Amino acid sequence: MVNGPGLRAVIHVQGCSLGCKGCFNPASHQAGTGKKVSVGEICTSIPAEVEGVTISGGEPFQQPEGLLALVQALRKLGYSILVFSGYTMEEIVQLPNGRGALACIDVLIDGRYEADKSAVAGLRGSTNQVIHILTDRYQPDDLLTRQTELTFRQDGTVSVTGFPNARLRRFFRQEG
Repeated sequence: MVNGPGLRAVIHVQGCSLGCKGCFNPASHQAGTGKKVSVGEICTSIPAEVEGVTISGGEPFQQPEGLLALVQALRKLGYSILVFSGYTMEEIVQLPNGRGALACIDVLIDGRYEADKSAVAGLRGSTNQVIHILTDRYQPDDLLTRQTELTFRQDGTVSVTGFPNARLRRFFRQEG
């Protein structure tokens, strides 16, 4: 519930060569280290009560064929789709399958993360990033929330998702 409006499934893709300093998800950068999952497996693993899907990274647009197949399948199933990308809209339309993927996406949040421009509200990591509402499914007010979700596992590990404030980000970087 912290990576977009409503109850959402979040898909993190593996691989990103953009190298944004201070990225919150550096474990997703090395290509080829994630688990390969088919579009069909992803779609059938989404719980029935979920309204939408958020796709994040790594960098989704660095897997152009897979991203296009995924957003097309999710759209056919009726899910809303929000994508975070380090690329700008201008860059995306020049990428292979960029325009095709954008045609299936409801909201794109674009632009490289800039640690010195950390955002304090809404679904952006930094203030240079732009929220593009591409369909009429959502309104700007739907994207103002800024929350953090912590999951404490029995093995003692903690995962963080959403938009932690600077103090919480520093804590988890120090604890590593």
